[in-house]
Amino acid sequence: MSTHAVLEWRNGLPYSPEFDDVYFSVSPEHPQHGLAETRYVFLQHNHLAERWQQLPTDTASHFVIVETGFGSGLNFLAALKLWRDTAPAHAHLHFVSVEIAPFTLQDLRTAHAHFPELAEASAALCAQYHLLQPGINQLELPSFSASLTLFIGDSAHYLPQLTLKADAWFLDGFAPAKNPQMWQPYLFASMATCAHAGTTFATFTSAGVVKRGLQAAGFAVQKTKGFGNKREMLCGNWPTTTASAINPLPKVAIIGAGIAGCSTANQLTSLGCEVHVFERAAQVATGASGNPRGMLYPRLNAEKPMNDQLAWRSYSYSLRHYAQLNLGDDGFQSVGLLQLGGSPREHKRVQKVAARYEQLGVDTPLLHKMTAAAASECAGVQIGHECLYFPHGAWVNPVRACQQMLKQPKIRLHLAQAVDKLSRISSGWQLFSDSSPLGTFDAVVVCNAAEAAALIPESGMWLNPVRGQMGVIAAQPAMQPLRTILCGDGYLTPAHQGTHAMGATFAPGETDTSVRAEDSEQNLHMVSTLSPQFGPVAHTAVISARASLRCGSPDYLPYVGPLLPLQDLMDSHASVNSFADLPAAQGLYVHAAHGSKGLMTAPYCAAILARRMLQDFGHTLPQLSEDTFWLGLHPQRLLFKQAGWKPLLQPFSEQEKT
Repeated sequence: MSTHAVLEWRNGLPYSPEFDDVYFSVSPEHPQHGLAETRYVFLQHNHLAERWQQLPTDTASHFVIVETGFGSGLNFLAALKLWRDTAPAHAHLHFVSVEIAPFTLQDLRTAHAHFPELAEASAALCAQYHLLQPGINQLELPSFSASLTLFIGDSAHYLPQLTLKADAWFLDGFAPAKNPQMWQPYLFASMATCAHAGTTFATFTSAGVVKRGLQAAGFAVQKTKGFGNKREMLCGNWPTTTASAINPLPKVAIIGAGIAGCSTANQLTSLGCEVHVFERAAQVATGASGNPRGMLYPRLNAEKPMNDQLAWRSYSYSLRHYAQLNLGDDGFQSVGLLQLGGSPREHKRVQKVAARYEQLGVDTPLLHKMTAAAASECAGVQIGHECLYFPHGAWVNPVRACQQMLKQPKIRLHLAQAVDKLSRISSGWQLFSDSSPLGTFDAVVVCNAAEAAALIPESGMWLNPVRGQMGVIAAQPAMQPLRTILCGDGYLTPAHQGTHAMGATFAPGETDTSVRAEDSEQNLHMVSTLSPQFGPVAHTAVISARASLRCGSPDYLPYVGPLLPLQDLMDSHASVNSFADLPAAQGLYVHAAHGSKGLMTAPYCAAILARRMLQDFGHTLPQLSEDTFWLGLHPQRLLFKQAGWKPLLQPFSEQEKT
C-alpha cells in the first residue's frame, strides 16, 4: 500500500528528481565512496565500534539507532556489518528509520549491487523487505541479532510519536536546502524527547539551521571535518552526565504452548529474556494450533476499521515471520489464496470489502479483485464468479511453526505441567500445580485460550469458545490442477504430498472435541461447492479429521496486554481521563482470544506485547503500534466501556463506524 520512491538511474546511481539529488555517490576513482561516507559520518562520529565493543558480554543488552531517511538502506547495511563484527553475542540492535517514499525491492537490490562487501547484510534485508505498508513495519534479521522498525510516512507525523530512548541518531535524508520540510523544530524536539545520557548524533550537513535547532533542543554540537570534498559536518551528544541504572530483563512464565504462547516466547527470548513455557499437554500445539495446515490470509471486514488494520498489519508481519523460520515446504507455502464468497452472505461481504478498498484507491500487491475468468486462470480450476485474490496467501503447519519458535536457548519448555493457580508476591508471581509451587517469575503471560477464564476469573474478559473440525482428504483427480488455496464457506488447499486440507466447521458455544462423521460430510459438501468442476467427494476420501476449540472475544479482536487491578477504581467510580490514569502493570499479561485467525495475528501481537512488557520493566524499545491501537487490544477494554471511561474508548468508537 506504500507509495514508492520515483527514481532515475544516472550512471548506475539512484537519483531523486523530486529533490534533485543522489541518494549516495560513487565514482570510477572511488567506487565505494558512498559506503565510505556512511562509515565516516554515521558510524565513526557516533563512536559505534568503541561503544559496541564495550557492551556487556555476560547479559543481554539493547542498542537503539534512529535514522531520518532510510533511502537505499546503505546506512542500515553498514551498521549491520559493523554490529556483527564488534557487538557481543547477547546484544540486540534496534534500527529505527522513517521514510516517506521507500525504494521498491528491485531498486534496493540494484542500489546494493554497488557494495559487494555488504552482500550478506543486503540478502538478509531483502528477504524481509516486502509487503510494506504505511505506518510501522517490523523486519526481523535474527542472523544479525537485529531488527529494523521502518516507519513509512511523513517524519513530521511519526517522529513526535516515538517513545523509545535512542542511543544514536543518523540525521540523513536530503540536504536542508533541498528538503527543508524535514529539518524543522519537530525533528530536534523529538530527538530531545528520546535522549538519555550518552545519546549521540551525527549528520553530513553543517547547515546553520540544523546546528541552531540541535542546540536549542539541548544537544551539545560540534563542527568537524566533513567527508571528501565536504568541508564540515556536525556531530554531538546529549550533555546529561548522570546515566540511569540498567534494569534487568524479566524472567517470564508463559502458560500455554499454542501459537500465542510460542509466538510470545519467541519474541521475548529474541529480546534477551529468560522464558519458561508451561503446557498441560504432553506436546506443544495440541489445541486449535494442532491442525496439520492452517490458512494465512486477512479476513477483511468493511465495517470495522480496527479489525482490518489488525488484519493487514498481522498479515504482512506474519508472512515475513514464517518465511524466516525456515519451516521447509512441509511447513510453509505461499501459494496465493482466492476468497470466493460462495454463499450469498459471504459473497455480499466480499463485495463490500472490494468496494471499500476500491474507494480508498488501494492498488496493492496484497489484494486484487478478479473476474471469474481471471480467477479460473489463476487457480488452475474453474471459478464460477468474481472474487478477491491474495497473491501471498499461504498455508502453515502450526505444529512445526510452534516447535521452531521454541528452539531458542533461553526457552525452557515444561510439558505435562498444568498451572492451576497464580499468586502475587513481593518479588513477582508464583505458579502452582495442585498446590505444588512451580517457580517464581517477574512476569506471567496467560496464553491458554478458553482456559484463561478459570485461571484468572477476576479479569473481566469474555471468552467465546467455538468448536471447529477440519480434515485431510486424498488428492482428487478433479482437484489436481488446483494451484491456489480456495476459501469460501471453508477452505481447500492445493494437493501436497498426495493430500488436501479442508475445513472448517463453525459451532459457537460447543466444547466437545470428538470427531464427528457429520462434520466431515459438511466439509466435503463445502469443498464440492468451491469449483463447478469438483463435483461430490466421497466420504472414503477422508484420511483424517480433527476437532478443536477456537477462543474469541465479543468484538472479534484478541486480548493482548496487561491485566490491571481495576476493581478499586470501578468501585470508587473514579474518573479515568487518559491511559496514564490506569494502574501500573503488575507483571500479569494476557495473550488470547484470536479466534480462527491466531495463526496470522498471534506473531504480530506477540511482537507488540513483548516490547510493551519490557517497557514496563524499564526498557524503552521501539514501539510496534500506536497507543490507541494497543489500547484497542487491551484485555479489559470491555470493562473500560462498562465503566464509561470515554477518553479510553476511541478505538471502540472507530470500531462502530460504518
